[in-house]
Amino acid sequence: MFFRKKKKAGPFYPKKDYLVVYVQSKRGSIFRSHLRKGYDFQINYEGGPPIILDKEFVGDFPEDRVNVHAEFDSNYKLITSEIHEGRFLTPEEYEELSRSKEEKN
Repeated sequence: MFFRKKKKAGPFYPKKDYLVVYVQSKRGSIFRSHLRKGYDFQINYEGGPPIILDKEFVGDFPEDRVNVHAEFDSNYKLITSEIHEGRFLTPEEYEELSRSKEEKN
């Protein structure tokens, strides 16, 4: 028998009815977001990629914003993704940053 490792969808981690994304802003705020299929995503009727995500994360300060733009096919498989004023994190990086932030407080 051959077992294949599940591939992640770029910076988006698939769950049952949603995708999880981990993001860090340039000012250091960290975010974990559960993006529900059919609610957080926009269907594109004008041609191009069938599903689009435009999400803005706001941190502790008004200037602390991260913009994520991603395009998916009809099965929610990632085509392209962009992030402005931040970076994508892995779940391990997010947990590590979250723990270190709790220890400081």
